[in-house]
Amino acid sequence: MRILAIETSSVRGSVALLDDDRLIAEKAFGEGSRHGRDLLPCVNEVLGGDPKGLGLVAVSAGPGSYTGLRVGIAFAKTFGAETGVPVASVSSLDVVAANVPGRWPLCVVVDARLGQVYAAVYDEARTKIMGDVAASPGEVASKLRPETRVVGDGLRRYREILAAAAKVVDDESLWWPSAVSVGRLGLARFKEAGGEDPHNLVPRYLRRPQAEVKWEKSRNGPGRK
Repeated sequence: MRILAIETSSVRGSVALLDDDRLIAEKAFGEGSRHGRDLLPCVNEVLGGDPKGLGLVAVSAGPGSYTGLRVGIAFAKTFGAETGVPVASVSSLDVVAANVPGRWPLCVVVDARLGQVYAAVYDEARTKIMGDVAASPGEVASKLRPETRVVGDGLRRYREILAAAAKVVDDESLWWPSAVSVGRLGLARFKEAGGEDPHNLVPRYLRRPQAEVKWEKSRNGPGRK
């Protein structure tokens, strides 16, 4: 099965084309890119301008960047609805977890700003035992066993807190979600549960957008009624 995979949950977006779990083509946007501008050209590149023959669109649904998630989900919804190609969404935290080999407990932490991380915890068999959640780094650290490996871009800001409770994965190449893993996880989900209705596909934000919170605070500030 040919799979178009889309990852826009982080500052490093990417798309990939797979034949089952075999990678055919991959294109990364690069950190700091504009996902809304770069997604469609990158999709066209990996597809060679021809979307025929696709059996699945896999998309990372969050949690992660609000803007990035909207871009990726909107594309998957539109593509699936217009072409009839099945769509499967996956957790962006599961996508990061797929980067780390070995049999040990694992924790993924993604910087959620506002003093929080998006987090998920997995046992040695990569069964999720906590998450996906938005919580303070201290709350997450309190749930970890000393042998747990911690991975993700939340380590950029909160490494000291998490390293005090568990083992940190210092290889930054493993911190970021990739479209290749999105495709492989999406295929596994599709085989297990079938495709999703693209009209019902929504980002998994876990909390309200930061801009919305700031706007509400400004509306409810002193002197406001």
